[in-house]
Amino acid sequence: MSVFAPALGALWRQLEGYGIDPAPLFRNEGIDPEVIFDAGARVPMDRYQRLDEKAAELSGDPYFSLRGAEYFRPAHLGPLGFAWLASSTLRTAFQRLSRYARVIQEKLSVELSEDRQYFYVHIDAHIPLLNETIREDGQLAALVKLCRTIAGRQFNPVRVGFRQQQPPQTAYHYELFRCPIEWGADRTVAVLNVADVDRRLTGSNDQLAKLNEHIVVKYLAHSAKQDTVNRVKAAIIDGLANGSVSEASVAEQLHMTPRNLHRRLQKENTSFKLLLTEIRKELAQQYIQDRSKTLTEISYLLGFSEASSFSRAYKGWTGHAPTEARRDVA
Repeated sequence: MSVFAPALGALWRQLEGYGIDPAPLFRNEGIDPEVIFDAGARVPMDRYQRLDEKAAELSGDPYFSLRGAEYFRPAHLGPLGFAWLASSTLRTAFQRLSRYARVIQEKLSVELSEDRQYFYVHIDAHIPLLNETIREDGQLAALVKLCRTIAGRQFNPVRVGFRQQQPPQTAYHYELFRCPIEWGADRTVAVLNVADVDRRLTGSNDQLAKLNEHIVVKYLAHSAKQDTVNRVKAAIIDGLANGSVSEASVAEQLHMTPRNLHRRLQKENTSFKLLLTEIRKELAQQYIQDRSKTLTEISYLLGFSEASSFSRAYKGWTGHAPTEARRDVA
């Protein structure tokens, strides 16, 4: 179990804000300080939790985890954070966060639901926590900070719910969240107005959001070394980029026979052909947004020998031709 290493950059900045040198603290937990600059690195969860707990203890601040939001930036989440920044609405931003929460921590779940008036965001790390209060405070504080970064400082949730019981000091909780707080809730939750969630955001850029989302997909595929499906997806992405991809070439890259690969994918209720189509469709919808690429270039990038083959496939996936989709791009 691990955490996206650059996310620790927020903790580093916070420690400096308290006048504490972060480097010795990181090293004491077996974490190389340089790891926060490595977009491909991950830190074992147990080390991160010990580091976080020790940092809170050294600060002497009862609101340490809540104040962490002051130092947190979407960039600390890498491409996922940049996709969040470029999202057109809070709804699309949360959908991305929910879909790719595994980037932050493999078992982290961000579940979304709604009724006519409210939009519910449930967070669960799905792991034993050394200090659940520290983690829950940090999760909700970061979530609200993410929202205010793209929706404006005036944004407030309707309500937040903590599983923890009400602590002795709550002044800063109310100052930060600026909404009613439920203590002893069944789940960690932030409740938002549907109208706020669907409001179009200024500064959004669908093209940038989707390009960063592509990077996230590739990162997840490459990081899931023990997952045959994701290993195949990663090999397909690499193969398409190199101009050649086939079931035989992917099997060879994964050091197995095509027959063995077929059997393994069959056990996962999928196939090479289905995964190839899934990847092509996802990339096609992103490439279409990039006007610097011609439709012929996109065809070759996706491994089609002719633009007409790509056009037929795209129409089958979406119901309309790529030329029509390109006209809709602002």
